Amino acid sequence: MKSTAPATPIRRELLKEKIAEAIRGWILDGTLKPGERVVELVAAARLGVSRAPLREALLLLERDGLVRTTPNRGAVVTKLDPDDLREIFEIREALETLAAKRIRATLTPEKKARLLAALKGLEDAAKARSMPRFSAADREFHRVLWELAGNRHLEEVLGGISSRFFSYELIRDLPRAGAFRFDAMSREHRDLAKAVLEGSDREIEAAFRKSFRAFLDYVLERFGA
Repeated sequence: MKSTAPATPIRRELLKEKIAEAIRGWILDGTLKPGERVVELVAAARLGVSRAPLREALLLLERDGLVRTTPNRGAVVTKLDPDDLREIFEIREALETLAAKRIRATLTPEKKARLLAALKGLEDAAKARSMPRFSAADREFHRVLWELAGNRHLEEVLGGISSRFFSYELIRDLPRAGAFRFDAMSREHRDLAKAVLEGSDREIEAAFRKSFRAFLDYVLERFGA
């Protein structure tokens, strides 16, 4: 059967991915700093591309939480102030506690295995002292929590509000990975998993309250906030 699909869209997909990867590199190596605007004309000229695929690439980066589109400024590298962080953590604590209770109430061997696998990925990344790996594993651990709760609206809300935080965390921590408390963060996540798998509702609430307060305090400390 002869295909009528054009080849151009495939090449365009690859192009926007490559552009996104280049700009992601600029953000993570500090060439573009938190709060700095991505000047489309300059970026397009530097990469030798037109502005159309560049804008598509910026949409990908916005989806990943690395940039934020604002009126009259275009794409700006993600930057969170202390109030942003406190508000994000307040919402995450409440909704992830709810997710944890839902998982505990509907726990199956399959759900347990998935949560433990996500925890192991995070612990392995901590042992490797790899900030990119740890950041990805941290995001995956929490994403598994949201997904296992079985409420897609809860998952969407948490995914949306958390993406900017995880991306900003990587931007800020990558240059200082040597000072990151990998072992302490690994233990906090182990405590969360234990509460989900074994705790009562009250114990889950207490564990998530304790861990999220510790997470927030450490974030504010290392970001100088």
